Amino acid sequence: MQTTAAEQVYAHLLSRILHNELKPGDWVERKQLAEGMKTSLMPIAEAVQRLTLEGFLVSVPRRGTQVRVPGAEDVRGQILVREALECQAARLYCGAPVQAARSRLQRLAKTADAPSGKSTAWEAELAFHSALVELADCAALLENYMRVMNLVLFQQSALLTPYSFNRGDSHVQLIEDLGRLDVDAAEARMRKHIRIGKEQILQPTQRAKKN
Repeated sequence: MQTTAAEQVYAHLLSRILHNELKPGDWVERKQLAEGMKTSLMPIAEAVQRLTLEGFLVSVPRRGTQVRVPGAEDVRGQILVREALECQAARLYCGAPVQAARSRLQRLAKTADAPSGKSTAWEAELAFHSALVELADCAALLENYMRVMNLVLFQQSALLTPYSFNRGDSHVQLIEDLGRLDVDAAEARMRKHIRIGKEQILQPTQRAKKN
């Protein structure tokens, strides 16, 4: 399927952001980008607007657009959104769908459990969890999940002190559990898996506690 110019610009900018070629606080030079990609400013504007709505960029009045500088509340928010999506997906695929895909999921789980470098660890984590979400057989759920995970990756690489990957809960054991649990138990099991090691991040802010 042929992609539009705006989609090409979007993919190009997103890749640069995720690979830290465009860092938090950097300005998006629209004219320079249009010249480099041999396109007009219209596709650039469409792609920038989409990335702004998705949380990767931020518009600064009278100055332009820059890569968002994520804060603690941004990170907390995306973890909670990821949790909501994955817990809903677990309710849809638990039991038989997991058993049917068990061989493939176990291979991905073993890779995710193995010690590795930061980049490889993220790729293994994403491959495993996206394979699980795919089992829910809901295109909208998977699309939003991938968007959220891209934001999580962006925030992870942008933070001065990144939170650790989930090494406290076995992905292999997670597969075993999801294959035998009912919907409520599967949701609770997935929530536990996502929250392990992130307790400090998920604590409400002091302002929220006072309110």
